[in-house]
Amino acid sequence: MIQPPLSQVSGSFELSRETWGGALAEQPAREGGSSTPQRARTYEEIINDSWTTDEEKQRVKADSLLGHMAALLSQRGDSAHVNLLLRVRNVLIEHDWDSRTDDLWLEIDPGDEAAFTSEAREHLKEVFERVSSRLDYGVTWIGFRETLPQVGPDWRTRLQEMMSTDRPTNQARRTMPEKPQWLLDRLAFTNAGEQRVYQALKHMQEKGLPAEETISIFPLPNGRVPGHTWEPDLLVTYRGRAGVLEIDGPDHRVRRAMDTTRDHLLRDAGIAYVDRIPVEVIENPQELLTTLKRFLRRLSECR
Repeated sequence: MIQPPLSQVSGSFELSRETWGGALAEQPAREGGSSTPQRARTYEEIINDSWTTDEEKQRVKADSLLGHMAALLSQRGDSAHVNLLLRVRNVLIEHDWDSRTDDLWLEIDPGDEAAFTSEAREHLKEVFERVSSRLDYGVTWIGFRETLPQVGPDWRTRLQEMMSTDRPTNQARRTMPEKPQWLLDRLAFTNAGEQRVYQALKHMQEKGLPAEETISIFPLPNGRVPGHTWEPDLLVTYRGRAGVLEIDGPDHRVRRAMDTTRDHLLRDAGIAYVDRIPVEVIENPQELLTTLKRFLRRLSECR
């Protein structure tokens, strides 16, 4: 979610690809040719694209504001407030019909709200005002609020299931959606990719490794490291070491700085190794298996 830092060039913000992971995007290979690398698009290019819908433009502007705030704080060496922004669960722009303004809302999980003290909010508002005046998106106010759980008409039944002993064992979750779409072995997953990686790990656990030296797999475990509550996609233990596997979606490039900071915090808190699986790899069983074998090998080699 965090975009590259702000460098002042000709009175405007420039995205510094060298510092904040301006990854190259692979262009599909043409018939008879090889793939041609091209740079990832900037926020402004996405916003100014005629194919981008108004709704998507608002989402991208909100993401850009949050990312530039975090990048500016990082340039100042203000890691404490960068870490606060890393706790933001969702960011969006809403129109206030009373004041006729577009407002930026940072949504925070209830367990993290106490960290956003009045002093911290005032400091973040000052940073927001500096960033918003430069980006000129027409967003002039920032607010903070709790995330709202997702519920459906069967919320009573879902609550009873979640509180019963027969509920999915990893369902101490932040949201309460309708019946989970991806369930396996009484474990819930947020998408098909997570479930596919779990199935591949399970196959290795039961058939690819000796019983006396196998792995344990924990999908979506809520966990606490200093200053943060997170939910890794998969926690895996192997040979006395714990590792985390995260599945990166297609928007990973704009979140690279946030992901790197999170990985460092996990390692500082005792996670021996953190690895990321591009979503494209999941579609290829052989490539996925190779990736998971490499993950276990590197995990076992950690000191």
